[in-house]
Amino acid sequence: MSEHANAPEGHTGLLPDDRKLIAASVGVLVAVSLLVFSNVAANHSPKPHNLPIGIVGPPAVADVARAQLGRVAPGGYRIHDYDSLATAKSAVLHRSVYGAFQPAPTAVLLVATAASPAVAALLQRTFGTISRTSGRPLIVQDVTPLPASDSTGATTFSAILGLIIAGLAGTSLVYSFTRHRSEALRIVATFVIAVAAGLLTAVITNLVVAAYPGHFFAVWGVATLFLLAIGMPIAAMQVLFGVAGGAIGWVLFFVIGNPASGGSSAPELLPGFWRALSQALPPGAAVTSLRDVVYFHGHGSTRALIVLALYAIVGFAVAIGVYRFRVRTKPARTNN
Repeated sequence: MSEHANAPEGHTGLLPDDRKLIAASVGVLVAVSLLVFSNVAANHSPKPHNLPIGIVGPPAVADVARAQLGRVAPGGYRIHDYDSLATAKSAVLHRSVYGAFQPAPTAVLLVATAASPAVAALLQRTFGTISRTSGRPLIVQDVTPLPASDSTGATTFSAILGLIIAGLAGTSLVYSFTRHRSEALRIVATFVIAVAAGLLTAVITNLVVAAYPGHFFAVWGVATLFLLAIGMPIAAMQVLFGVAGGAIGWVLFFVIGNPASGGSSAPELLPGFWRALSQALPPGAAVTSLRDVVYFHGHGSTRALIVLALYAIVGFAVAIGVYRFRVRTKPARTNN
């Protein structure tokens, strides 16, 4: 028997269940629209914005290359000057720049595919054009190539995306089962899930799939810190706003944070809004720190790791602080 069979005789309006179904459907469509818009808008047309690169050579030669680069991509690059290819290579390896170009006497381009395959390809196209106008063949040296185990560089972004979904789902489940329990229990459960999920990530990427062989503890540490960086703030938002706090976390860290991470390209290739948020949100910081600890011995990861740690610490402090404040003030409210 259908629900409509129990409707009052002569009733022509929507039943309560119908309204709920319509509201849920609209909610799903809004969520899909936001997710598709955020991903497409962030990644549909990558181009450089203040991308750090090096120019090697004496000032006169460097100035000519700088002018050529300005004509090819106005405002696209932030240029650092180096006296030699050796110092430029050191800068690339230490993640100060994405690559470096020596115009003369031989046109040489240093790239680091492990930092971003998209940027490495972009630099080869850009400086290939400049070299052809100068009549010199371009020699490309990849100072940090991707290994065969991660030939496309997709492992980092794939791992972080999986951790985002697992972290958000985990915090939702923890809240649903502990919403009437102490906040300390919720924090402990979130911490245990983060450590365990980080361990599983390290096992899968290092041992099962062998995409990151030899980086077990580095991956475990970054993955755990990242999950704490999204889990603790969501715990704080759940204390403040209840179930809506989890929804805020999904929007902030998945709908916005995932496409803003630059995981499929680089933060400097994103458009303005997503580029500004890229390294200020945990997903972008996690992509950067994981790439840097795996492929660059941790060089360039300090700021990203600090961002992750701040999210975890501040989220923990707010969650515990608000909960304790409410516990202390609740009896006073009852007596009134």
